[in-house]
Amino acid sequence: MKKLFGALLLVAMAGCSSSPVSLSEATPAPRDRVYGMQIPDSAQRASITFVRDSGYVGGGCDMGIYVNSKLVARLQTGEKAAIAVPAGQLIVGAGGVGDGLCGASASRRERDVTISAGESKNYRIFISGSGDVDILPTTM
Repeated sequence: MKKLFGALLLVAMAGCSSSPVSLSEATPAPRDRVYGMQIPDSAQRASITFVRDSGYVGGGCDMGIYVNSKLVARLQTGEKAAIAVPAGQLIVGAGGVGDGLCGASASRRERDVTISAGESKNYRIFISGSGDVDILPTTM
């Protein structure tokens, strides 16, 4: 009985996290949910692609993607958005957005990013096994 309970607990805990989605498998988010940034000098541009994991947890809510506190996209599970950003030091973040529990379910997680002009970086947006939103670099 203890083994069965332990196995069920492990399955339940595994179901509380999201699953990585590769850049090639992710679906581009529709344009009406990708707001981007205004960058006047194209010589100082860089690019960050954000990919949201798939999974049941948080799947009914959009995930807001932020660059320097500006909402630049809203992603659903399995979606990606490439955002032109200014080169230099940035703060990127992710957190649930929307009404009701979607906006209150998880606080925004932010990361410091340094990116050079012409450079591209990829970031994974996911929900951990403990239910926390996180954003980390990815090579997937």
